[in-house]
Amino acid sequence: MKKPIEKILKNKLISDSFWALMGNVIFKGLSLLGGILVARLLGKSVFGEFSIIKTTFISVAFITTLGFGYTTTKFVADYKKKHPQKLYAIFKFTQKTILILTIIAFLIVILFSKNIAALILENESMYLYVRLVAILIVLNSLNFLYVGYLSGLGLFKKMAKINVYIGVITFILSVSLTYFFSLIGALIALVIAQSINVFANYNLISKNIQINKTEKDKILNKKILLYSLPIAIQETVYAIMSWLINFLIILYVSFGELGMYTAAIQLNAIILFIPGILRNVVLSHLSKNSDNENSHKTVLNTILIINILATLIPCILVFIFSDFVSSFYGSTYQGLSDLIEISIFTTVFVSISNVYVQAYMSKNMNWTMLFFRIIRDAGIVLLFIYLINENKPGASSMIYSKLILSAIFMIIMVLFYKFKSRSITNERT
Repeated sequence: MKKPIEKILKNKLISDSFWALMGNVIFKGLSLLGGILVARLLGKSVFGEFSIIKTTFISVAFITTLGFGYTTTKFVADYKKKHPQKLYAIFKFTQKTILILTIIAFLIVILFSKNIAALILENESMYLYVRLVAILIVLNSLNFLYVGYLSGLGLFKKMAKINVYIGVITFILSVSLTYFFSLIGALIALVIAQSINVFANYNLISKNIQINKTEKDKILNKKILLYSLPIAIQETVYAIMSWLINFLIILYVSFGELGMYTAAIQLNAIILFIPGILRNVVLSHLSKNSDNENSHKTVLNTILIINILATLIPCILVFIFSDFVSSFYGSTYQGLSDLIEISIFTTVFVSISNVYVQAYMSKNMNWTMLFFRIIRDAGIVLLFIYLINENKPGASSMIYSKLILSAIFMIIMVLFYKFKSRSITNERT
């Protein structure tokens, strides 16, 4: 009996997954609880304003990251054994590129803050809110990069400790500052927590990387950019779509409906924390085994089982207790339990899709994945507009649109990957 257990404990994939999850159990749990309390304190309309501001700057950060979060995971995982002397060059190039882009984006937002406030908040006088949170463009972009780099190094246990600390800090700051200062307090809490997170991750990288003053490696930089290009486009599409989904709800309905939609999908984030956190773990291990089809398949199947169980079980539990969960949000969120019951099952399709997204990336099939994602995102928008024109409520229209298109996207991703893998196997034989 001891041997199978010892074998499991020594499995690097299981070990990395365990530590990636441990830190994020507390981090995501506290984030969800903090998010519910913030939603309750703000009320659905002001929470809608908070959501559009937060989504806007996280979306810009996704664009300016250029997909380097996933790219560094793959390159560091590939190079740390074969060419460890190039790890610093990878870090230096990607960080410098992101800093240049994010600072430019930050200055543009500051310059046009009144226009942005008028567009997303329908209130030009709230431009100071926009200026305050604009720094998230730089902070979020750097954090995406650092997490990707640390994942490539395989420092999941140390990252788990950071996530525990950041989870506690974020909860205390978000609840206390929102309670005393309402919307501005919630926004300040975001900025402070993310600043601490960026510093902690940078500090961990600096302790685990050998700094060497080498000349620019133009060939390596070109490889990074070429690999990252389709990912950057995907991240841009994803960021624009995340923002557009929120903006369309405001445009066609109201901030209140956006508050309802955001509250309904908050539980999705906690259900998806395992698939989400494991994405860099999966990419790191799939990349290391990309030349070994059997090992690659074993990793893929293992993570698929974990993801399905990790999402389906909590989905059923949340479905059963949806009325109880929705009661925590307060009296302004009438009808929230019905929205939660629909939205949670989107997570099952998303979690399976995420595994195949990493598999596509490990096989350098980034352009194919981009094509499928564009189809999915365009489908969500078109179906939402159709349902709104049929006089369906804004929040439920968007939730149904995401559920249906996520299921279609998952089926396409799985079938095409199996077809492509079978073709490659046949060519080799």
